Amino acid sequence: MSKEKKHNEYTEATQSAEASNSDLTELEQALTEENEKLIAENDSLKTENEKLHKTVKRLQSSADKSDAYLNQLVAMKNDFESYKRRMKFNTEQAKAEGVVAVITKLVAVCDNFELAKQHLSGDNLKAFEMVYDQFLQILRENGVEEMDVMGKPFDPLKMNALSKLDRGEDSKDLVVEVYKKGYTMGDKVLRYAEVIVGA
Repeated sequence: MSKEKKHNEYTEATQSAEASNSDLTELEQALTEENEKLIAENDSLKTENEKLHKTVKRLQSSADKSDAYLNQLVAMKNDFESYKRRMKFNTEQAKAEGVVAVITKLVAVCDNFELAKQHLSGDNLKAFEMVYDQFLQILRENGVEEMDVMGKPFDPLKMNALSKLDRGEDSKDLVVEVYKKGYTMGDKVLRYAEVIVGA
């Protein structure tokens, strides 16, 4: 082979190697740039991820606080509803007890009416009975009833026995006399009847 041909081949090989080196350098540079971009993007994503984690924690904390406030509000509402029910019950009970206290005092007035009635006659008695009947009607409208105990078996839940009298076998353990009338208001005994029981 001639020298010139060898020189040409060498030059071509050198140029080819230089071109190849140049291509490699460009490729390495492009890869390096791409790698730097990816690293920068990764750092940016990490920063964004940290921000998102902080935001999620803040939102979770706010949600927890909201849940706690909601639970407190529900508990306060339930307490208030219970308080309203208790107050309503207490008010109704106090009202009922007040009515019972007043009516119990009025029942004692019935005894005075009964005594006064025994000392009146004629027109005075009629006028008195009208007032007395009106008084009893008001008591009945409020649920007060006079106990009907005469001739009935003795009931210790409604009567107080003052004594026993022998009035024959037919009257044994029956009410034979009523000393003071008894009164009820619904199921409640306002005043026990004071009675004498047959022995």
